[in-house]
Amino acid sequence: MGTAATWRAATTRDRLTFLHATEIELRSVEDQFRTYAALLRGGAGLFAAHGDAVTLAEFRAYVDRIEFQSLYPGFLGIGFTPTLPAAERERFAARAEALGVPSFRVHPSTDNPLISPVLFAEPPNPRNQAAIGYDVMSDPVRRDMVERARDSGQPAASARIQLVQEIDANKQAGFLVAMPVYAGGGVPSDLAERRRRFLGFVFGAFRANDLFNSIVAARAEEDAAFAIYDGAPDEATLLHRSARATDAVAGRLTREATLKLGGRTWTVRFEQRLSPRRASALSEVWLIGGGGLLATALLGFAAFRQRRTQDEIRRLNASLEARVQDRTRDLREAADRLRQAGEERARMEEVLRQSQKMEAVGQLTGGLAHDFNNLLAAISGSLELIEARIGQGRSKDVAKYIAAAQGASKRAAALTHRLLAFSRRQTLAPRAVDVNRLVDGMLDLVQRTVGPGIDVRHAGADDLWPALVDPSQLENSLLNLCINARDAMPDGGRIVIETQNRWIDRRRAEAQDMPEGQYLSLCVSDTGAGMPPEVVARAFDPFFTTKPMGEGTGLGLSMIYGFAKQSGGQVRIASEVGSGTTVCLYLPRHRGEADGDGSVPERRPMAPAVAGETVLIVDDEPTVRMLVSDVLSELGYTAVEATDGAGGLRVLQSDARVDLLVTDVGLPGGMNGRQLADAARASRPGLKVLFITGFAETALFDNDRIEPGMAVLTKPFAVDVLAARIREMIAL
Repeated sequence: MGTAATWRAATTRDRLTFLHATEIELRSVEDQFRTYAALLRGGAGLFAAHGDAVTLAEFRAYVDRIEFQSLYPGFLGIGFTPTLPAAERERFAARAEALGVPSFRVHPSTDNPLISPVLFAEPPNPRNQAAIGYDVMSDPVRRDMVERARDSGQPAASARIQLVQEIDANKQAGFLVAMPVYAGGGVPSDLAERRRRFLGFVFGAFRANDLFNSIVAARAEEDAAFAIYDGAPDEATLLHRSARATDAVAGRLTREATLKLGGRTWTVRFEQRLSPRRASALSEVWLIGGGGLLATALLGFAAFRQRRTQDEIRRLNASLEARVQDRTRDLREAADRLRQAGEERARMEEVLRQSQKMEAVGQLTGGLAHDFNNLLAAISGSLELIEARIGQGRSKDVAKYIAAAQGASKRAAALTHRLLAFSRRQTLAPRAVDVNRLVDGMLDLVQRTVGPGIDVRHAGADDLWPALVDPSQLENSLLNLCINARDAMPDGGRIVIETQNRWIDRRRAEAQDMPEGQYLSLCVSDTGAGMPPEVVARAFDPFFTTKPMGEGTGLGLSMIYGFAKQSGGQVRIASEVGSGTTVCLYLPRHRGEADGDGSVPERRPMAPAVAGETVLIVDDEPTVRMLVSDVLSELGYTAVEATDGAGGLRVLQSDARVDLLVTDVGLPGGMNGRQLADAARASRPGLKVLFITGFAETALFDNDRIEPGMAVLTKPFAVDVLAARIREMIAL
């Protein structure tokens, strides 16, 4: 009886010890994977905030700041891999060198439409440096990991692989874990949006033996040896096998469990191990069985051994709970460190953004002040000379000063239109335009502008589709691009203006951030000096210019970008240092015939008023009221003036005849022009309204559409245009 009791106690102790050891090993692997996934998620946040602008120095500083090498044993390396079209391979190599990665080369060559070359791999030891430039998409196993991470928004582990970092004879099985990075941060809610905003992934590289030896407690391996397989148990899927202690004895207990980590299923096989101190229980049993004469004493001894076994089991359980608590505390501390690092980075980013904003504002105001001072000098000087010549009776000299003042005012208007185009707040008048005909009509002007040292050519496509676009803004954009091309060729060269029909498929549309569909392209190419990648990346930035201070506001390309986006299209730059630059405008196709030739109508005689017609003018600027009132009076209209919305509303709520309301959009006193028009139409439903504004207040109109009987005229305007628009509105 004593022998049986001791045998059962020893068997129970060995079984519980074995199960306890296996649970420790399983939980250690799961907990460590969560810790490493949290670390990769923190790195993904860094690249989601800054995209491809993060430099090697910044990423290395981040890795140092989280104490990567000391706090995360078994982690061979951490890095970032962007995903981009294969056509960008050579251009991305130059971009990588600009970010601080020397001698960057994408390898190996593949026929895949997308590539994912390793850009960063830290810490900078020889193993990790061997992975720089390796195209992860070239390997089907690694590509499966990337696509699972991209589509799920969760960390994804690769199957068993041999790492690119295995550069010496001591090779181990390994695996990767990828954490997806999306533009704008966060994980998009649907699959299509996740694929569209996918930038790449932050990865962790692991050598299996080094990893599992660092995270599994040695005490647990004394009681349960284990082998981990990637999938079904097989030598080809073996990741790691415990080293057998020389004094351990194989037991009879086994266990098989699975772990689901990063989208992969790992199989873990356990085998019982009995160290000498564990195996001693068997000899005790045989001694008890052979000592029948000492049965009473052995029974007492068996009870004592049973109690000791139970105590040991309790101690093992307490040890397990303590280890779990320690691991939980470590994870919490790691999460706190990541949160603090994120908060510090956010604070530094805000300081940097504020600094960049103030620098941009300074550059903008300096350039605008320079340009407007020149224009004001021309206008004020011309007016003073007109006044002097009239006082001297020399009226024949007045005409040239009038022309100079008008020219300067038109250039000032063009500058304000640039600002509005840059902010996408300008008022556009889209028409169906034959772009080939528009370019042909501008060739002489372009040639005179760029000078005789530059050869200007037009390569127009046959059967070019019409474009739905504002022709005057398109002319301004084309002229601006040609002037930029001229400035890039101080010693002369060639400008080619090319038009083509383009079908933008879904993949290319996502790459170029535009809707798929049919477009026509207007491209301006030059043979100038070209631009390095870092300049191309900032070319459309507001206020960015490579010209000296005072020679430009940096709004030219920003204006073109704003105009293209507001027109429903896109603009893109391709450039290489020493090989010239090509800028392409993509404009939506218009399904229909083009209107006329798109030329600006000539000045026409101003039509007089019909007897008794009355126009109410509401504007807080006295000069504008005076000019509009004088034009109307000269044409025979009755002009009534008001300085604000309240004054205008009093007139409109009276019995006075008002055929047309002409009002500024921005008015003082709490009532803007749109509110005035709405209030007036409550009592005069058919009232016609012409808004005149120096700023396109699109927020006042529903989706940029205004009601029937309303129209917008942007300041500054020509007198004959104002008169014609008033006549058209009243005659409706």
